[in-house]
Order: sequence, then structure tokens, then C-alpha cells
Amino acid sequence: MEKIKDEVEWPEVDILFAPHHGRESGKVPKEILDQLNPKIIIIGEASSEHLNYYQGYNTITQNSAGDIIFECVTKKVHIYVSSDKYQVDFLDKENVSNFDKYNYIGTLNL
Repeated sequence: MEKIKDEVEWPEVDILFAPHHGRESGKVPKEILDQLNPKIIIIGEASSEHLNYYQGYNTITQNSAGDIIFECVTKKVHIYVSSDKYQVDFLDKENVSNFDKYNYIGTLNL
């Protein structure tokens, strides 16, 4: 990504899935993150000692959250996870029920 960062026009995104399962070795360079300006970064299931936790950004870490479901509705995304203990404080709480065996953790308003 370092080699192409100045060759690509990077659009803003709402949700970014960290490359290489969130490993430090595949992290998104700061210059690209500044342009993408993600509202949430999803960090995959790499070993925790190898992860880049993207300090300063809202993140959902799959190691702790488990499976993740994104329910895309008009101008919002309801987010559900398989862990019954996982929580975040940056999503809006709406009157949304759990989805099958997945627990509602909040809504990203777009």
C-alpha cells in the first residue's frame, strides 16, 4: 500500500475491513486512512500479538466480537455479533432486537 498510496484516489468509506486480518504487517498507512476516513474499522481474527488496533479509530475486533452481521437499512447499519459479552460505546442504541443467536451491539448512522 505504501507503494501505491499516491497513485490511487481513495474515497471516504463508512466501514473498512482491515487488510491482512488486521495484522501490523498489513496495516493501512496513515496517509490512506486520513483519506478513507472510516467510521469503523473491522479488525479480523489474527493473533492478538500481531494485530494493529488502529488507535484513534472506532474498531470492532473479531477476536472478541466473534462472527459479525451487518444489517444495512436506509442510511444506517445495525451491527450484531455472536459474543454475548462484546460491547462498544461508539454506536447508537436503537430499539432493535437481537438477530437469531446474534446480539445487537448498536447502529451506525450514515
